[in-house]
Amino acid sequence: MFAMTTSDESAKTARKRSERTCAGCGKHTAADELVRVVHDPSSGDVAVDLAGSGFGRGAHFHPTPDCVAKSLKGGLARVFKSKVVADAKAIGDEIVKAADRRIEGLLTGARRAGQLAVGSDVVVEALREERAELVMVARDAAAAAKLAEVEKAIASGKALAFADKQRLGSLMARDEVAVVAILHPGVAAAIAQTYRMSGPFRSALGGAAPTVARVTGDGGSPLEVAGTQDVRSEEAWSSSEVR
Repeated sequence: MFAMTTSDESAKTARKRSERTCAGCGKHTAADELVRVVHDPSSGDVAVDLAGSGFGRGAHFHPTPDCVAKSLKGGLARVFKSKVVADAKAIGDEIVKAADRRIEGLLTGARRAGQLAVGSDVVVEALREERAELVMVARDAAAAAKLAEVEKAIASGKALAFADKQRLGSLMARDEVAVVAILHPGVAAAIAQTYRMSGPFRSALGGAAPTVARVTGDGGSPLEVAGTQDVRSEEAWSSSEVR
């Protein structure tokens, strides 16, 4: 009989610690695949904590409307052992808002670290040189989405639609920006992961159609990310099947 070594025990413990139980369906899933919420026992309110660093006791559920609805039927109350005051739509909206805040913070940090290509010409160059890990196109930037290299990124699943030109511009300290490319693999994976968590709730918003971005995380496994596009730029995306 083989004895379990200390390293084996540590690995097993790490795996257990990295998994959480969905308060909706009850399935065990890796923590970074679940949405975390924290509870205010005095009011019963819950707050979305996508970064997983919020203070207080947390509960988790899969980023799907079904699991959110099920968790509100008693799952969260059982985890927190207290009354929970929330509704599914409000939580879905907060997940999208929290994801946008986190993505904007990651983009700002990447810009300061020089890990972004900003603007059509620079993004095209980064794509040609295979330095771009992920491309983000403003939802109202139909012309940028039609660039040959950007269309290839869309077709290969390395692009997502986010914000509009004015908002992207403000994040890049410019007036307007149509497209940016993330050059750092870790930042690209973090943005993709965050966007994927909010994807099912974005698709429930009016005027949105799903797209998917696919990037490789630190572990080498692909992350499939549900995104959205504005109806004004739908034609620019329709010619390619985005995986």
